[in-house]
Amino acid sequence: MKRFLSLCEHHGSQHLVVKLVAVGRSTGVSGLPENDDWTTWDAGQMRAAVEYLEHRRVR
Repeated sequence: MKRFLSLCEHHGSQHLVVKLVAVGRSTGVSGLPENDDWTTWDAGQMRAAVEYLEHRRVR
């Protein structure tokens, strides 16, 4: 959760980060959460979202 919130700060908002995850999901990235309510994501979904976001950030 701490890494997720740090990414939200980096990108400017939680809303934007959730939209980035939604883009990944729509382009076929597997393992990303199926919904846009990050407060309901379980540990595995949160980990997948953070890993995806960190991978995007490195590019």
